[in-house]
Amino acid sequence: MKAGRELVSCASCREYARANNHKNRRANPDKIRADNLWSFYRIRPQEYDARRVAQEFRCAICGRHESELKVRSRGRPRLDGTPNSEPFRLVVDHCHNSRQVRGLLCGECNIGLGAFQDSPEALMAAARYLLAREDAPLVSESRPATEV
Repeated sequence: MKAGRELVSCASCREYARANNHKNRRANPDKIRADNLWSFYRIRPQEYDARRVAQEFRCAICGRHESELKVRSRGRPRLDGTPNSEPFRLVVDHCHNSRQVRGLLCGECNIGLGAFQDSPEALMAAARYLLAREDAPLVSESRPATEV
């Protein structure tokens, strides 16, 4: 049993499937990309590429060009030592309820939206907070620190 379900294949079959899957992923990265875009966001690679062009290869929020974005290694290292494929610099932003694609964002902006749970109200409150304190002194400058 694994995670509450019965395993339906033997260990040697699972090992064969795992090795075959790794081989196929390396041999067909475009198919894997297409499968991932479709299964997660219901868009085709051509739609993703068209959005990149429409956004002029820039994040839809901060406007940074994808060539300016820092690229981090994606996924765990491969057992055979071959490098992971180059990750896409602009990620797909989508509504988690409707699964509707909203645009392409840099990783930082996408994480920021997620931290605010995609709530316009929370983002507006954060913006008001920052704007109200734009010229205010830092907390440590405005009052002495209390000793503990």
